[in-house]
Amino acid sequence: MASKYILELNGINIGYTEFEFADPPMGVVHGKIIFDGIDSPYDLFRNHCKKYKIQINSDFPKEKFIDTIVIPELKILLQNGSQLPGWGGAITGMDSDQFEIQFGGVTSELMQTEFKHHYVKYFGHE
Repeated sequence: MASKYILELNGINIGYTEFEFADPPMGVVHGKIIFDGIDSPYDLFRNHCKKYKIQINSDFPKEKFIDTIVIPELKILLQNGSQLPGWGGAITGMDSDQFEIQFGGVTSELMQTEFKHHYVKYFGHE
């Protein structure tokens, strides 16, 4: 069973990801976001970015598509409740499709322990 990583925005649980994908040499994990009680993720992230003056790389209101840089107030929690260390998570997605989080700055050590399945798949050994 895949691990669930809780996403919190300003201390509020907005959903989770399983970080289904990774680029171990780059220290990046990414995955689909499963939202909990969020009607429009686009509105949530757009309003948040506008309020906190966070750069939006792409914003198409008609399609409800957004692509952000790292959102400092977005925290990822590990199974033990501690925060995933790294640079942070950037969001890309569209309300009518799905959203993805890309999280960077994962150390090699953390990749080998927390994301061991990605590490072994990429490098072929532990």
